[in-house]
Amino acid sequence: MTTLTAPERSEPACTPARAGNRQRAFARLLGTELRLFVREPLALFWGVAFPLVLLIVLGIATSKKPQHSLGDVKVIVVYTPVVMVFTLTILALNGLPAVLASYREKGYLRRLSTTPIGAWRLLAAQIVLNFAVSAVAVILIAAIARIAFGVALPSQVAGFVLAMVLGAAAMLGLGTLISAIAPSPRIASLVGSLLFFPMMFFAGLWVPRAEMGSVLRHVSDFTPLGALVAAVQNTEAGHWAGTTHLLVLAAWALIMCVAAGRLFRWEQ
Repeated sequence: MTTLTAPERSEPACTPARAGNRQRAFARLLGTELRLFVREPLALFWGVAFPLVLLIVLGIATSKKPQHSLGDVKVIVVYTPVVMVFTLTILALNGLPAVLASYREKGYLRRLSTTPIGAWRLLAAQIVLNFAVSAVAVILIAAIARIAFGVALPSQVAGFVLAMVLGAAAMLGLGTLISAIAPSPRIASLVGSLLFFPMMFFAGLWVPRAEMGSVLRHVSDFTPLGALVAAVQNTEAGHWAGTTHLLVLAAWALIMCVAAGRLFRWEQ
């Protein structure tokens, strides 16, 4: 079993020209992965289109008046952060693991690990791509929520960005970990789907966090998506994201990324 460490080989010291060639190779690889992603209608639908439609439906169908049970805010205000983490989670748990497991099953990672491109660049390209798509979707969600339904933009921009980056690191790390231990793309998709529902429950998709019991909400605070939603809600209310929430996200990101790095296999 091989790990995330690329095969050792002796090579000359990195020169500016060599570094430039590697950057161009990575850019071409990223462009190729982007074209492949765009050709997958299901990935675009679930990762971008569906969250936007869900936001619009919630905004139209729910009450425009603040709800006392939700902390005297409108339903759409509560659900905007939930929809944001929805797009990140579905890409990280349903898209990324299946793609990486497929690449390993087909031998792409093994063959690339013996070339100057390096299989790790393909892994990095997938992570960068999913992060970028998630970021675009989150920006669109925030813009539509603001323009169509009057949801305030996060006033604590630094806290919002930090929370989203840490949340993305945690979820993409988990997605990579799933692809590391899953023996096939089918199993990777199944595991990702099984994890998606309980994690989104703690994010407040079915029961808003404000309506959860104290014990359940406390548990939610220590899950990656629960902490992320709470942090984003804080920034929308004009407060700091919350040191505890950020520490929880940082811990999850560290654990998931380290575990994925140690367990990832280039070969079947």
